[in-house]
Amino acid sequence: MNEPKTVARRGRPRLKANEEKPAGSLVGALDRGIRVLIAIADARGATLVDIARTTGIPTATAHRLLTTLQQRGMVVNDAEHGKWRVGPQAYRIGNTFEEASNLLEVAPAAMRKLSKETGETVNLAIEEGGQLLYLIQVESENPIRASIKNGTAAYFHTSGVGKAIMAYMDEAALEKLLAPLTLVQQTPNSITDKQQLKDELQTSRQRGWAIDDEERFPGLRCIAAPVFDSLENVVAGVSVSGPITRFPDNKLETLAASVVETAASISEKLRNSPPQS
Repeated sequence: MNEPKTVARRGRPRLKANEEKPAGSLVGALDRGIRVLIAIADARGATLVDIARTTGIPTATAHRLLTTLQQRGMVVNDAEHGKWRVGPQAYRIGNTFEEASNLLEVAPAAMRKLSKETGETVNLAIEEGGQLLYLIQVESENPIRASIKNGTAAYFHTSGVGKAIMAYMDEAALEKLLAPLTLVQQTPNSITDKQQLKDELQTSRQRGWAIDDEERFPGLRCIAAPVFDSLENVVAGVSVSGPITRFPDNKLETLAASVVETAASISEKLRNSPPQS
């Protein structure tokens, strides 16, 4: 009697011994790593044995996950007490969420006031993972106005808020941001040379505000100022934008003063706002 042929099964590979089946479309290793991180955070530090017991992950697997997380700065090994603790990168990520949450809480009122005073569209954006991300917009009631959808990513070098943020980054952070970027020419006014951009950022920092002078869209100008957290780190940029006919050269300083005042107001509220729970 012939032995039955082995048929190759398609689909997901079989799980190894002691390996948990991921729920839905979860990536198993990533899910376990996150569970390890949550267990450490909940316990305010935990031993390897405690982590394995809490998560149900085998000790050897938990140790490999911890080592990987440690290499990425997500956890640290407190050898003196035999515990693993949340690392600086995990704190930075959590702090970014808190800052964004606080911005969404405190910025809109100041932005609405600025829009009412100037009659123009007001935007707030942050740097997130090397991208410029627009979080909030208060639209002008003028029929001809600038409009950017919330959640839109944009180029730093052609944006007023992007320049305002870059102007106040420390040198190392700025170099890290600029290194992989190609300065795309969106209009004839777009800056495509990195040294020229750095020179403009220095000018922006000296005067306290930045400008997009028809660099993203022809006929549109944008004036922006930086927003700072309690440690005086730049965390966002706020801007007012509109057609060049309403942003003539002789009006820029007045508009800039209003934007700088609004950014300072948001910064002050951000410093004094309680952490989001």
